[in-house]
Amino acid sequence: MELRTYSLGYKPPTFSAVYADYVVYEQYRHEFMNQPRARAALLHKGLVWRLALHSIGFDALPSVLDGISREAVPFGLMLSIDGQTNFDDELSEEEVDFICGTYYIYDNAGNVGKISWWPRPQAWATSGLNVGFWSTRCEHWFQKRLDNIRDGVSRNRHLSTNDVNGPMTNSQWKTSIKFNTGTNKMRKNVHATCCSFLATKANGKNIFLLSLSLAHF
Repeated sequence: MELRTYSLGYKPPTFSAVYADYVVYEQYRHEFMNQPRARAALLHKGLVWRLALHSIGFDALPSVLDGISREAVPFGLMLSIDGQTNFDDELSEEEVDFICGTYYIYDNAGNVGKISWWPRPQAWATSGLNVGFWSTRCEHWFQKRLDNIRDGVSRNRHLSTNDVNGPMTNSQWKTSIKFNTGTNKMRKNVHATCCSFLATKANGKNIFLLSLSLAHF
């Protein structure tokens, strides 16, 4: 079995994305979400999960409970607990980049950087929006970002990042969605408490289920 790969490709340093580029990206993302591996995107945390729902709709959520896709065993996540091997769907780093609308920018020296329409997990993880679940504030930010992209010009330009609602680098995204700095500390404390529980109280099936939950927190 071969896995089809999706990518927005490599662009020169002079590349300047326009709304038409975003439309093409969305069309490709919608196509990807019609593949069996779409379940892996619905299992993902944060913005990747929301982008998946934007492509296939909230009605697709119950399908996650139907079990792993046919691509989970050769290409997914393998967990061994108490001598038992379990499999689940998982996205590759390249697929996560693609879902976030990432372009690879090369320069004359052969170096490659990344810019993306949406913040990639590294930027999202340290943002004030990452509270462990999709909050009302997350949804408000998401809808506003969509509106601004469609308008083509930001209604509230972030001068520090020169944000004109085109693709941004990881550093620019971190500045743009930093918000409340205490949020990340709170999330880390919750995660540490959960890990402590796993180490001292849980066993067997409970460890497996909680490990999956933490993997997507």
